[in-house]
Amino acid sequence: MSPDSDAKDFGNLLDTLVLTPEKFDKRYVQQPSTYRNEKKEEKPWNNNANACRAWHEEQQGKQVVSHKELTAAIAAKDRLLKDDLIASFIAASDKQVLVQAQWHDDETGLTVPVRCLMDLVPRLDSEFSKTVGDLKTTRTAALQSFSRDVFKMGYHIQAAFDLDLLVAATGEDRCSWVFVIQESYPPWQTGRRLLSEDFLALGRAEYQRILGLYCRCLKAGVWPGYDDTDEAIQGWSLVAPEPWMAMHEQFSPHFTAGGDAPEATSSTSEMPS
Repeated sequence: MSPDSDAKDFGNLLDTLVLTPEKFDKRYVQQPSTYRNEKKEEKPWNNNANACRAWHEEQQGKQVVSHKELTAAIAAKDRLLKDDLIASFIAASDKQVLVQAQWHDDETGLTVPVRCLMDLVPRLDSEFSKTVGDLKTTRTAALQSFSRDVFKMGYHIQAAFDLDLLVAATGEDRCSWVFVIQESYPPWQTGRRLLSEDFLALGRAEYQRILGLYCRCLKAGVWPGYDDTDEAIQGWSLVAPEPWMAMHEQFSPHFTAGGDAPEATSSTSEMPS
């Protein structure tokens, strides 16, 4: 797992404020702006001070957020809910829905437990009853950039797996997946994204391949590394350009100098002693 980042922390904080605000006090605590030292003098908060360290130890595993961080997350939540369609979708949904089931692999005959936690599952009596949604924070809500993020981060795999699991567990007619997205900096721009059937099909094929591979590894008791593949050359994985890389130069700016090329001249220079 990659280490926590500021962006991930912000996303988790926003998720709590939007999806499960009733759990905020169990997960988070706001860091005071001042503390009192041994002389009972009020001082600006300093995490190196003994009193501040003692306060942190008393929080019993809660995540500490500063006033600045909490203010920013509340501003982002308020901006999100100003979008009428997003606000309606969130209001019509059950939040953080856990679904557990079993996956049967035909090739190996194994059955393994699977589960997922879905952010937004609209209730069946709402206008969004055929849809499931996920809340994402992002550096940019621009359509092209987010489409690339979907593939890079595997969001399409998550969408197809969660959607299929919910349908298998409930028998409900759910066929659409949407992303409620929000940029992680002011002015907290929002976005509404509907995942295409092509992306869902791509994600479905990939999660089925991954689960099949997991079952084969589980049955054989062999867990290969990155280079333990059929494509490796004597144990070495070949690093080759992708097709778009080979075409990159064709679309790069070109410059041709006018006139004759200057004659080459020789020169010498001496370093100062």
